[in-house]
Amino acid sequence: MTSQAAFGPPFFRIVAIAASLAACATERAYDGPPLPAGESATVRADPIVSAGLPVQLRIRSVDGREVGLAASKIELPPGRRVLLVDCRVAESGSVRRFTVEAELDAGRRYRLAAEATARNCEAVRLIDD
Repeated sequence: MTSQAAFGPPFFRIVAIAASLAACATERAYDGPPLPAGESATVRADPIVSAGLPVQLRIRSVDGREVGLAASKIELPPGRRVLLVDCRVAESGSVRRFTVEAELDAGRRYRLAAEATARNCEAVRLIDD
């Protein structure tokens, strides 16, 4: 078998699917057993693979607990949370870190949103998804 046959189009499709699934990973950012459906809150940032997004947001930690690099969504118990978020502007390469404090409700989905110029992130906030 030639190397071209071993690494042809099906191989690249599998790699692309695996990469996209990893880029959409959800991390449980709390200790203990999983919460029943509807009893947790979900916070979404941007996928790891930015696909040319002009601004990319990454969750670095929640309540002082580090979030894995592959996580683009985190599942949390409801309550007051403190998120540390990096905001990167592709055009300038600028990266700024923000602290976002929010009260999360059970069963709700949120996403991070950036207020940015072509050169810099000005603010990051949490909004309903």
